[in-house]
Amino acid sequence: MKELPYAEFARQRTPDQRLLDVREEDEFAEVHVKGAELFPLSRLREGELPEADDREIFVICRSGGRSAVACKILEAAGFQECTNIAGGTTAAIDEGDDHLA
Repeated sequence: MKELPYAEFARQRTPDQRLLDVREEDEFAEVHVKGAELFPLSRLREGELPEADDREIFVICRSGGRSAVACKILEAAGFQECTNIAGGTTAAIDEGDDHLA
């Protein structure tokens, strides 16, 4: 599993990168990074997996803990190029409203 601070992810982000937010639905509804796709860690723990595609996956949560767990689950399931976003949504909030939906 790779790890990348949110600020660095935001600087190098491209449209072909997939961002999975593994927080729960209520957290996601409150605030999330623009373009993030909700897929809660609870679903991963139940054995459900997101649809695979060819894009590199970046995983975000509130601060980086749940996303690290999610990356390990995804990699064990065969997903490659999974990167944990250190600092998570909290870091995105610190970067400013233009990063948030």
